Amino acid sequence: MARRSNTAARRAQIVDALVEVMATQGYAGASIADVGRAAGLAPGLIHYHFADKVEILVEAVRAIAAAHTQALDAAVAGAGAPAAQLVAFIDVHLGLGAHAAPAALACWVTAMAEALREPRVRAEVERTLAALVARATAIIAAGRRAKVFTCTDADAAAAALVATIQGYFTVAVTARGLIPAGSAAPSTLRMAAGLVGAKAPLARRRR
Repeated sequence: MARRSNTAARRAQIVDALVEVMATQGYAGASIADVGRAAGLAPGLIHYHFADKVEILVEAVRAIAAAHTQALDAAVAGAGAPAAQLVAFIDVHLGLGAHAAPAALACWVTAMAEALREPRVRAEVERTLAALVARATAIIAAGRRAKVFTCTDADAAAAALVATIQGYFTVAVTARGLIPAGSAAPSTLRMAAGLVGAKAPLARRRR
C-alpha cells in the first residue's frame, strides 16, 4: 500500500511540474529535463513513472478536469433552480476569480492545441468537453421542464455555450487584453439567455 501511495504522489508531483513548465514554455518547449528540474527529480525518475511526455500531459488534463468538476459540482449544487444553476455554470468558468489557476488554464488551452496532433490527448480532451456539454444539457433540459426556458434543442444550446466558454479561455491565454475586464461572464449570460429562451434575464443572486 505504501508503495502505491508513494507512486501516486510522485506522479502528481511530475504532473504539477509539467503544468508549471508549460505555463511559461508551452508544451513543445517543456522538455523532460525541464519537468525534472521543476519537480526536483532526475529525468530517469520521470521516465520511471511515465512512458513519455504525452502520458504526463494526458494525466495533467485529467487532474485539471477533476479539480474543475469539483468546483462546478459545488457551485451548481448550491444554486437551486435551473436558471440559477446555469448562471453558476457560467460563473465557475468565466466569473471574476474563475481563472485563479492561470497555469492550469494555460495547460488546458495548450492541451486542446496538442489534441489536434496527438490522439491520446484528443481522447482525454474530448471526454472532458463531452462531460461539460452533458452537464449544461441537463441544466437546460431541467429549465425547460420547469418552464423557465423555451429552448427545444438543449444539446445544441449546451454545445454552443461550452464552445463560447472555450473560446474565451483561448483568448484569455493568448490575447487577454482583447477581453474588457469583467465582461466575459455578463456577455455570456446575455448570449445564454437567448440560446435557452430564458423567460427572465439570467442574473446573479444579490448578496
